[in-house]
Amino acid sequence: MRKTRLFIDQKSIALDQEIAIRDGDFEYLTKVLRKKIADEICVFNGFDGDFTTSITAIEKKFITLKVTAKIAELQKVPNITLAFAPVKNVRVDFIAAKAVELGVARFQPIITTRTIVDKINVERFKANIKEACEQCERNDFAEVLEIKKLDKFLEDQKNSEKILILCDESGKGFSAKEVFTKIALEKNFAETDFENRPEIVILIGPEGGFAPEEFRKMRELNNLYSVSLGPRILRADTAIISALTLVQEFLGDF
Repeated sequence: MRKTRLFIDQKSIALDQEIAIRDGDFEYLTKVLRKKIADEICVFNGFDGDFTTSITAIEKKFITLKVTAKIAELQKVPNITLAFAPVKNVRVDFIAAKAVELGVARFQPIITTRTIVDKINVERFKANIKEACEQCERNDFAEVLEIKKLDKFLEDQKNSEKILILCDESGKGFSAKEVFTKIALEKNFAETDFENRPEIVILIGPEGGFAPEEFRKMRELNNLYSVSLGPRILRADTAIISALTLVQEFLGDF
């Protein structure tokens, strides 16, 4: 039977610690899963790894868990940031969940000329991250950065060591094989260990794509690589899955 995993929003977890579970997680454990005294729950907080806990009390509005053992260390994902233009709510929820499953370390919402939705519901976004981490057995927690205008974001990248991967729907992008071969050679990936590799930032445009002036500004960056995702125009959420799959495959070779 698959174990129940629960993200705990607190700075530390230690053996013999007692943790009170309230609100939505309490409802889920008691009314959906119908957990009972002595049942085991796996918990994690994004910092300390995975722990086994046992239910010691079920009250009217909360459950008490006691930490009984540490079962896994923190497992870091590759240093990947997803810079994306917000889209409609349902698709934003999908982006949060699928990008977490595919190993994104952080999300950077960006506002572009053609962005239709100019904000995201951060709490809802984090709730989708939480659920995805619980289900896919990640024991870290993807970071959500403050939303930025594209111009400000690009200005911040001018002197950075980051690798920017532009998912280019204009027809001027190169094949993924060409792009990643070039990155591997220029950045000495074969000789650089996991911890010291530069951050990879994947840039995904809005529903209407990036504007010509935005493409011009992006292509002025020395650390930007333009990649084609194929001959068809993809929806933003589809492009994210495609790009993340390509980047993870590339990183898997090193």
